[in-house]
Amino acid sequence: MLRRSFLKGLVASLVVGLLGMRKVGAQGWNGYIFRHGVASGDPDDNSVILWTRVSGATSRPIRVHWEVASDPEMRDVVRHGEAWASDAHDYTVKVEARRLKAGRTYYYRFSVYGAVSEVGRTKTLPRGHVSRARFAVVSCSNHPYGFFHAYREIAAQDDLDAVIHLGDYIYEYGLGEYATEMAQTLGRIPEPLTELRSLADYRLRHAQYKADADSRAMHARHPLISVWDDHELVNDTWRTGALEHGEDDGDFATRIDAAVRAYFEWMPIRGTSDGVETRIFRSFRYGNLLKLVMLDTRLYGRDRQPDVPAGEETLTPEIVEQTRMDPGRTLLGEKQQKWLRRQLRWSRTKWQVVGQQVLAAPLYSPDLAPLVDPERDSMISPEALAQYVAQSAGNPPAFLDTWNGYPVARAKFLDDLARYARNPVVLSGDLHTAMCNELVRDGDEQPVAIELMPPSVTSPGFTQYLPERHPGAIRDAAMALNPWVRYMDTDRRGWMCVTFDHDACAAEWHLLDTVHDKEYTSTIDRRLVAGAGKIGDGMR
Repeated sequence: MLRRSFLKGLVASLVVGLLGMRKVGAQGWNGYIFRHGVASGDPDDNSVILWTRVSGATSRPIRVHWEVASDPEMRDVVRHGEAWASDAHDYTVKVEARRLKAGRTYYYRFSVYGAVSEVGRTKTLPRGHVSRARFAVVSCSNHPYGFFHAYREIAAQDDLDAVIHLGDYIYEYGLGEYATEMAQTLGRIPEPLTELRSLADYRLRHAQYKADADSRAMHARHPLISVWDDHELVNDTWRTGALEHGEDDGDFATRIDAAVRAYFEWMPIRGTSDGVETRIFRSFRYGNLLKLVMLDTRLYGRDRQPDVPAGEETLTPEIVEQTRMDPGRTLLGEKQQKWLRRQLRWSRTKWQVVGQQVLAAPLYSPDLAPLVDPERDSMISPEALAQYVAQSAGNPPAFLDTWNGYPVARAKFLDDLARYARNPVVLSGDLHTAMCNELVRDGDEQPVAIELMPPSVTSPGFTQYLPERHPGAIRDAAMALNPWVRYMDTDRRGWMCVTFDHDACAAEWHLLDTVHDKEYTSTIDRRLVAGAGKIGDGMR
C-alpha cells in the first residue's frame, strides 16, 4: 500500500513537472490546443465541476489529464485524474473534482500531449457560519450585438463567490435576424451564419461564445451557476413548442434535444448529455447564510404563453385574457413547485434566494403614443412599432412571456415565499433592463419578497425598439404606473453585484456607456439595500 501511494505521488509529481516545461496555452505535440479556455461550476461543499474543450482533435478519443491545486502556481496538487475527450461529446471534457475542502479557493488546469490549458480559479461552498456571500448576476449575452465588457469587469473582481447566469447565455439567431445589425461592424458574425437547428449548429454557436476573450477570462476566474432561458433553445419556448419553431424547422423535440445536449456538453453544469436531461432546477447552500435555489421557468413545466396562438387560432384580447387567467396553467409544473416548496420549508439559512429566468413582478404598459417618436430609428419595422403603440392603449399587462402571463401561478409562487421563506430575494433575467421590484400579493400592502434584475450583458433594451421622444420617458411612465418598481434603467447594458450578510442584502447595478466600442466606462448607477427581517419595508 505504501509503495503504491509513493508511486502514485511520484507519477503525479512527474506530470506536474512536465507540464511546467510547457508554455500555457501552447499547441500540443499532436496539434491539440485549449482554444476555449477552462471553466468551473455547480460547486458544493466538497466538489466542483471542471470543464474544458480540446481543439485540433479529429476522430479518435483523447486522454486528458486534469489537476487541482491549492496555489495558482499549481505546485501543491491536491487532486488529479484523467478523462476522455471524444467526438461523442464534441471533445468537451467535464469532470467532478471531489474530496475537496469546504469554503476553499482552488486552482485547476488540463493538459494533453504537451498542450497545457490556462489555470482556472474556483471555490467550493462553505459550511457552518458564513459571514458574507457575494455574487455577480448576469443574463442575455448576445455575441453579435456587442462586446462582453460586463464579463471583463466581472473577471477583474477578486471577492466573488460565483457568477449567476440567469439565461440567454447564447442566442440562436442567424446573420440578418434579431440583434445582428452590428455583427459585421464589430467583427462578431454568428457561427454558423444560419439559425440554430441541429446539434452541430448549437455546438458551433457555444464554441464561438466560449472562445470570446472576455468570456474566457470570466470563466477562468469564477465558478458559474447557470440556467437556460429560451435562446439557448429557440425563442419563446414552452415545454412542447416555441413561438419561432415552425414546420420548416423540423421536429421540435429533436431540436430541443440537440440544444439541451449541446448545453450540457459546453457548460460547467452537473449532469451529462448521455440521454437528454431536462431538469436543471437545483440548489446551493452557503452555510447558515443563504440557500440559492435555481429554477426552470422556461422548459420543464411551462404551458404555452397566452399570446401565442394554438395552430391556426385567431387571438383576440378576450381570448388572451381568458387564457392568461386560466387557473390550471403553470410556469413551473407541479413537481418543480413541490420541490421548491420543500427547499424553502427546510431552509435554515438567513436568506432564501431564488434564481430564475423571467420577470416576476406585475408590469403594466404605459400608453406609448405620447412617449414614442415613430420618425426616429427603431430596430423593428414601422408596422411593428405602430402595433406595439396601439396595443399599449389602456395599460394592458406587458410581456406575457413572463410571470405576467401566468398570474394564478404567480400567486401560488408568492404564497410559498410568504409562508416558507424567511428573507426571500428573487433574481430574474430576460428583460434586458436593470430593475428592482417589490413583490406584493394581491390584497397586501407590504412586499413578501424583493426582485432584483441585472441589465443584459449586450442584448438591446427597450429604447432600441421604442425610440423615445424624450430620454427616460418610457422608464418614468412605467415606474409611475407600477409603483412597486423601485428602480429601472432601460438604456444601458452591464451586470449586477449582490452581497448578502446577516444584516442585509445589497444590490449594485454596474452599467456601461457602450458595448459597441472597445473602449468604455463603467459606473455603479444605483445601490439599494434590504434589511434581514425587514423585507416588508422594501429596498432602499
